[in-house]
Amino acid sequence: MNNKNQELYNFIISNSTQLTDTWIKTKQAPQGTIYSSNVSESVEKRLRAQNKKFISTIASIFNTNDTDAIYGPIQQWAREVAQDRVENHTSISDVISQFKHFRQIYWNKINEFPKHTSLAITSEDILTWSNMFHYAFDTVIEEFIKTYRDSFQTTLTAQQEVINELSSPVISLTKEISVLPLIGLIDTHRSKCILESTIHQCQEKQVEYLVIDLSGVPIVDTMVANEIFQLVATLKLLGVKSVLTGIRPDVAQTTVNLGIEIKDIPTYSSLQKALKHLNFKVVQTL
Repeated sequence: MNNKNQELYNFIISNSTQLTDTWIKTKQAPQGTIYSSNVSESVEKRLRAQNKKFISTIASIFNTNDTDAIYGPIQQWAREVAQDRVENHTSISDVISQFKHFRQIYWNKINEFPKHTSLAITSEDILTWSNMFHYAFDTVIEEFIKTYRDSFQTTLTAQQEVINELSSPVISLTKEISVLPLIGLIDTHRSKCILESTIHQCQEKQVEYLVIDLSGVPIVDTMVANEIFQLVATLKLLGVKSVLTGIRPDVAQTTVNLGIEIKDIPTYSSLQKALKHLNFKVVQTL
């Protein structure tokens, strides 16, 4: 490592606080985001720590020729901060905007270096540093976007699983009897989630009778009917007896027209009647 690169590295590190201060003071972002001007003291402290680590991580390209020693920490920083931004619901556009803003701040500081050294800095040196700096910066952005995308997708999938489970809750009425109230349209994806979630919940709650209420399902087509029958058949293998309620007249007519047979499944016009058949006392209040 030549003296010019070493001195440039020392210059950047010695100015890391100033660089971070400049970014904190000049960054612009919508209110309510992690980059806005009115964030809490703890958030600003975290941003400062992340930024100073970023500065030193990028500066390391001027301090060593070991590629692994350079780009390993760069990728690690990108992964850590990307995860943090996803957890704080920061949009990728807001992040890229800050990268763009800070890149200019950082490079301007490097351009000041020739004024602060007795070494003879040539235009070739500046060009070499520019290539090194921007390549490292782009590597960070590339790794950041990749990790952000993967982490965001993982978070989104987990949230969707929670939503799907909440949209098909198995509600325990007694130790033996539970109700599955289905509401809204059921597509292929949701039907799969209902099947998996219901089986899991029935096993967990040790359900003996499951009343599947369809009064909130506006459309029952062949696909929906087949999925319900598959659910009933699977539950039967697990020792759970299923009952259908709330099939509206128009849905019943459609079911008949589609040639769907439900004669082997106990059906009732209302949830109340099904529960009465199962000897569950429904208390009416005035």
